[in-house]
Amino acid sequence: MVDSLQGQRRPCRPVRLLAIFICTSLTVFSLLKQGATPPLPSSRPPSPFNASKLALLVEDRPLPVLAPLVLHFMAALPPDWRFLFLGSASSLSAVNASVAIRNHARTGRLGLQRLPANVSTSSQEMISRFLTSRWLYETAVVPAEWLLVFQTDSIVCANSRLAVDDFLEYDWVGAPWNPDGKWGGNGGLSLRRVSRILEILRNQERPDDSEPEDVWLSERLLYFPGSNMANGSVSLSFSGEIHSGRPEHVVLPSMANGTVANDGDYVEGMDDWRDGFYEPMGYHTGGSGVWLHSPLWGTPELRRHIWSYCPEVKMTLPMDVALFVPGNCGERW
Repeated sequence: MVDSLQGQRRPCRPVRLLAIFICTSLTVFSLLKQGATPPLPSSRPPSPFNASKLALLVEDRPLPVLAPLVLHFMAALPPDWRFLFLGSASSLSAVNASVAIRNHARTGRLGLQRLPANVSTSSQEMISRFLTSRWLYETAVVPAEWLLVFQTDSIVCANSRLAVDDFLEYDWVGAPWNPDGKWGGNGGLSLRRVSRILEILRNQERPDDSEPEDVWLSERLLYFPGSNMANGSVSLSFSGEIHSGRPEHVVLPSMANGTVANDGDYVEGMDDWRDGFYEPMGYHTGGSGVWLHSPLWGTPELRRHIWSYCPEVKMTLPMDVALFVPGNCGERW
């Protein structure tokens, strides 16, 4: 009896499969008729870079330091930051001579663009006009929200425990003019919030031959509704230029599982060389590395510590090996 029943059920199986096939085919045909197609897998992986973060260098002089400086900033900033170099034909040619620069340009992390023909950076006034132009914030750096402006006399220090991302809550940060002030800072190494600046520039225009761009912009940001300006203390931790900031101090190490457990502290026995010295995230000197202010640079001890803490700052200073290795004294070795 069982064999008989099983034998009666077997013919139903092909019929059921045929019904499923017909239903599936009709469904697919209906979707195709309506223009619906199954999604294709994306051929392009998501970008590892954050479109809202952009570091900008504007330089029309073909300086030999350009490529090393850009590459250092790319290594020292968080890896999701993008970069834009705006220059002249000669400065772009100088930068493009670097194979490493060309490799970064191919990955999309670095953009290399020619300055508009009507833009000049031949003087501080011309630079101020460019850095307060709507075109820069409305077109050139789109879609960035945070803009790190750096110049050839500025540097970020690889040894710093602070990163640019630690300051993203502020609308403007730069080396402070007043260490006890509530706003403002030098624009040569500065972090700016693009949307706020653009709103200001859509309603106001900086008069030619007036205040420097960093003074003009940061003063207006101070009175922008809801703005958040870094005070002098915060700004000193971001960049050092004229004034010295809070010195670092070491603490006794706390051990756990055989290693130092202090989170964010400098500890005795490892970081003693930092004790008592001011260590900003970066430096801006001014005057293409000529203006070295006494509170930061004025003694051999201060300079010796900077050479240890931030040796890369030497790229921004006019240091000539000919002064130390004269051409008529041991010229070959």
